[in-house]
Amino acid sequence: MHRLYWILVAGLLALIGVAGPVLAQDQPYRELDSPQSTEGGAVEVREFFSYGCPHCHDFEPRLSAWAESMGDRIDVVHTPVTFGRDSWALLARAYYAAEALDILGTTHTATFEAIHEQGRQFSDADDVAAFYADIAEVSEQAVLDALASFEVDASARRAERMVSAYGVPGTPAVGVAGRYLIDVRAAGGQAGMLDVAEQLVAEESSR
Repeated sequence: MHRLYWILVAGLLALIGVAGPVLAQDQPYRELDSPQSTEGGAVEVREFFSYGCPHCHDFEPRLSAWAESMGDRIDVVHTPVTFGRDSWALLARAYYAAEALDILGTTHTATFEAIHEQGRQFSDADDVAAFYADIAEVSEQAVLDALASFEVDASARRAERMVSAYGVPGTPAVGVAGRYLIDVRAAGGQAGMLDVAEQLVAEESSR
């Protein structure tokens, strides 16, 4: 009887040991080992994306509508990723060049549409400069200067560090408050990812 008791206890402990990691993996977000600093009074929602990512193109209008509905409760920060791809590195620099030139309001959605709806290719800096000059009040030379600037270099390096700090596995991905990264699959897709983000924003706002 005594031996049977310990066999049952050992079996129960084994079941608990198996169940724990499974539940952790099913969590729709994970907490960062090293929280990242954020600025401002609103809760930071950080989108990791690439203009070259078709899923990010699909997510962009969904994120924009959600951010508008959240109002001043959140501060959305876009962080372009490269994952070591030269084509995505150029697009990341294009994002930061537009930010430096204060034309993101014109170029952000238009760049997604140019690539995924119009089939436009961006092979080099000249392609980006020609496109931006065509759709925004900026010269091609100004775009080329921005793309080659120290400011854009610094922003691109900072973005790479942020991607590494969050451990971003793919795009699109959403981080909240410098503390959490949401898993789009575990959250049930893009809409679910924003639902989880909203819950985390509510928790952070109540702190």
